[in-house]
Amino acid sequence: MEKSYFYLTLLLFFIFLSGCEKKEKVTFNTITISAVGDVNFGFEYPSGSYSDKVNKDFFSQSKKILRASDISFCNLETVLCDTGIPAKKMDGKNTFVFKVSKKFAEVLVDAGFDVVSIANNHIRDFGVYGENETKRVLMENGIQFVSKSGEIAKFTIRGTKIWFVGYSSGYENRSISNPDEVFKEIKNLAEQCDILVVSFHAGGEGEHALHIKNEIEFFLGENRGNVIFLAHGAIDNGADLILMHGPHVPRAVELYKDRFIAYSLGNFVNYGWNLKGSTKVAPLLWIELFPSGKPLLAKIYSFIQNKPGYPEFDNNKTAYKLIKKLTEKDFGSFYFFSE
Repeated sequence: MEKSYFYLTLLLFFIFLSGCEKKEKVTFNTITISAVGDVNFGFEYPSGSYSDKVNKDFFSQSKKILRASDISFCNLETVLCDTGIPAKKMDGKNTFVFKVSKKFAEVLVDAGFDVVSIANNHIRDFGVYGENETKRVLMENGIQFVSKSGEIAKFTIRGTKIWFVGYSSGYENRSISNPDEVFKEIKNLAEQCDILVVSFHAGGEGEHALHIKNEIEFFLGENRGNVIFLAHGAIDNGADLILMHGPHVPRAVELYKDRFIAYSLGNFVNYGWNLKGSTKVAPLLWIELFPSGKPLLAKIYSFIQNKPGYPEFDNNKTAYKLIKKLTEKDFGSFYFFSE
């Protein structure tokens, strides 16, 4: 174990021993970020299963934690608009389009989300119209977003500039299919802020995608990127924190060059789905960063999604145990995480 890892482990040990878990105990002027994976309030096709009520109970058991951090993040895997026509050809069981009322932005605000990624494969389920409506309602509700189109999110916390940027599959702007362009932009952004958080919607999907391979992954014939190459390349070019989502299951975490990588935060709210196995496991990441971007503390709060898809506290700590197991298997160690 490298010396820097040893000292980080030792420091965290004493923090955990003293019972330091929440933001009110933070020292060293750290920045606290809470992050979850996919948030989707339901789907309309092919059969339709979605919430028709603006129900703030979606996050009733998690919002205390989300609100306590300086910045709270999720991947918004749905369009927020009240009208529109699906932009996809509806060809059966493998085609889904996601849309809920614009009023669901109020649910995100109540939960405490400050920034969402809409750089994913569903933001254009209702075309550019649906994407633009989503952006408009997010801005109206004071939620920042990162997108394929060029938007980045900017925060200043106690004098530290924290920026977010997002990338996804496909062939639009900010595509993981063009890693040279991705790394070029990351390098440019990193030079302008203190902490750069990079969101990647990448990797295969489902139970078979739990483990990470250092190779390009595909899903339904689409290039979903080499997640190790993307994460390491982003950090090599100045990124400080990598938050990945898209596989719909949790994945391992890694510390690379003193920077934290979450290879998939799985699902957090997937209303109406028949969730089972690892797809119902819902981790909530809490991480504290020095202004330099190095992590002081990383922690997993374990939630579980019981049908119809609300994240509930999981006393069995399934998310923590699963991520620990996957990290030990894929990277050989798991030495500075807390549950």
